[in-house]
Amino acid sequence: MELKELLADLIAIDSTSNLSNEPIVAYIERYFQGSKVKSHRLQAHEEGKYNLLLTKGEPSECGLTLCGHVDTVPADAARWQSDPWVLTERDENWYARGSCDMKGFIAIAIQAIEKAEVVTGCLAVLFLCDEELGSFGAKHILQEGLPVPIPKQVIIGEPTSLQVVRLHKGHLSMSITVEGVSAHTGSPHLGKNAAVAGGKIICALAELAKRYESVRTESSNHFPEVAKFPVLTVSTLTAGSAINVVPDACTIGIGLRLLPDQNKEEVVAEIKDTISVVCDLTWNLTELGDNPTMLTAESSSVNQWVCSHIGQKGSVGVSYGTDGGYLSRVGYECVLYGAGTIAVAHKPDEFVPIDEMKTCASTIQSAAQHFCGGDA
Repeated sequence: MELKELLADLIAIDSTSNLSNEPIVAYIERYFQGSKVKSHRLQAHEEGKYNLLLTKGEPSECGLTLCGHVDTVPADAARWQSDPWVLTERDENWYARGSCDMKGFIAIAIQAIEKAEVVTGCLAVLFLCDEELGSFGAKHILQEGLPVPIPKQVIIGEPTSLQVVRLHKGHLSMSITVEGVSAHTGSPHLGKNAAVAGGKIICALAELAKRYESVRTESSNHFPEVAKFPVLTVSTLTAGSAINVVPDACTIGIGLRLLPDQNKEEVVAEIKDTISVVCDLTWNLTELGDNPTMLTAESSSVNQWVCSHIGQKGSVGVSYGTDGGYLSRVGYECVLYGAGTIAVAHKPDEFVPIDEMKTCASTIQSAAQHFCGGDA
């Protein structure tokens, strides 16, 4: 099947994260029926959600793993120039929801394992669910493992404009709850205003976030100028039930994007200290989710080979999280490399340049040959 035809089929299967991904998993399984590629469907974190492992060759930690997520964010068709679930070609680009993030790479990985002649080790393709919701599929693998060993050298096909990315920030989401005492606003002295206390916390965290803009670590040099520092964001606020009632509770949602070489516990402790200084009511900080950072050694074989193959010198860091954060926690050495730019992901009229798709497919096939085809 031609790459465009395969991608069109994948696009037509709605795998938005709030739906079961069984249809797209079943399509890929049917694609390889009767072939040398072995399929392992893995129940993930909830009913209707699956990870899919494909292997060719004898399962082992030697060789290469290609990895991508099969879920997409939603698409509001009214805001698109064309149907988001129909692959549309114009201006030398392919337009559709998931075209770059990241069904384009899913199609490339399917073709790569289909065509590969595995002489040594194993070529594995790992398709994961619910990356867009917090890398739940990758987290499930961290917790439950895989039925067979797969290679530790991993290429994840996130859209990087064909750059090799070996490090990225994480995203720690937290909730701050403040407990006050309810009262009639005609007698406010009988209550304790949780919203006012929450306001003080927000102001203090905003000042802390400003100070973080001057923080630099060794990894900062690999990030763009606007992303060289940890980012702390106050994102949500809930308080009060009526205008004539002193609010007895306030909840603040915050997000923290750490640099890969920062210590999470130390930064969270600093956030707690900041809250303690300004809040005299009872409060609690709860971790809601931790999409980890990724920091792959520059000397890792997959980083060195892909960089050498495409002629990239130096390391590149990005500010978004990926499945590589969780996978790296269990010993996988991951780099990101894919067609398209993250700048158009999650937006109406998402697209991937056709030339970049062809280049990416060629690079991935060469990587499979190098790691699994007996190249010296």
